[in-house]
Amino acid sequence: MSRITTDQIQKPGGVTFTLPAVGPTANQFLQTDGLGNLSFQQPTLSEPGITSLVAPEGVGNIGSIVTHTDRSNIYSTGEWSTSGPWTTYTAYQSHQDNSAIQYLQMQFGDGYGPSGTSESMQGADAENELPRRLQFANGNRMGFARDVFHYDNNTSNTGHSFRMMPVRNTTSASISVTVSAYCSNYQGSGYEGAQLLYFTPNTSVYSTVTSVTGTSVATYTGNARQSQLTGSVTVPAGTTVLVCLISSDWYTTTYRFKDTNFFDGLTTTFTNPGIICDMRMLSNIAKSRFTFAYAGAFATLASGIWTTCATVYGDR
Repeated sequence: MSRITTDQIQKPGGVTFTLPAVGPTANQFLQTDGLGNLSFQQPTLSEPGITSLVAPEGVGNIGSIVTHTDRSNIYSTGEWSTSGPWTTYTAYQSHQDNSAIQYLQMQFGDGYGPSGTSESMQGADAENELPRRLQFANGNRMGFARDVFHYDNNTSNTGHSFRMMPVRNTTSASISVTVSAYCSNYQGSGYEGAQLLYFTPNTSVYSTVTSVTGTSVATYTGNARQSQLTGSVTVPAGTTVLVCLISSDWYTTTYRFKDTNFFDGLTTTFTNPGIICDMRMLSNIAKSRFTFAYAGAFATLASGIWTTCATVYGDR
């Protein structure tokens, strides 16, 4: 027979399973990670006509959201320029204020400050674009290297692609992974540039996050249709970080641009079975509503990404 104590479950000669110290909320179930660690989890959410709102995790699914925006536009007013609605936005410094809040606004397809500015919608104003477009990996890469034709015919501040990929560490120890990406950039005014960066919450549980730290992995400020960015991302135990890739459109000739923005080497990034793409967070950043005021610091404001995920898709 199995032997049961007040806080442990053990098979004869098997691994001891320690019950979570905190009790479950309504409708949660007890789940093991295969290493003897038990935790209370929310069931997979669903709605009529949809099998699941969250794609299966840990089976190789890797996804991201991407938003494209044009910067200066010589044919109309109301679109954003280098000065931005708050302060100057510098693309290759998006891991820190003051650029971080503006980056998050644009990543999620908005950019219009609560205080009001003359800016129109900053995210996805290029032809045939949508904000927060959901893309999944095929093979070892995820993203695009595309030719773009549009009438925002500036040689500098031509536009950006913003990509965000949620990476989760399901183990009880911190893991560092190698992330590789390719980007385009045309360095005209000096505020463009490309960057590989990530955001780390101050706690592992979604609902308890109160602060976020931005870390720059690699930057590029030269001129190239396609340049590689690579570096190490540290994912704390039981935590989801947001790995982001920002690129600038490379001016080719009149009305023609190159937009390169993709992760590659995904087999290397996700080689550790404890590292997965967080599908709850992916659904959250693709669908949920966020508000980032142009005030204070991004560290506190960005915590809402994690706490919203807890509310909408279940805490963990």
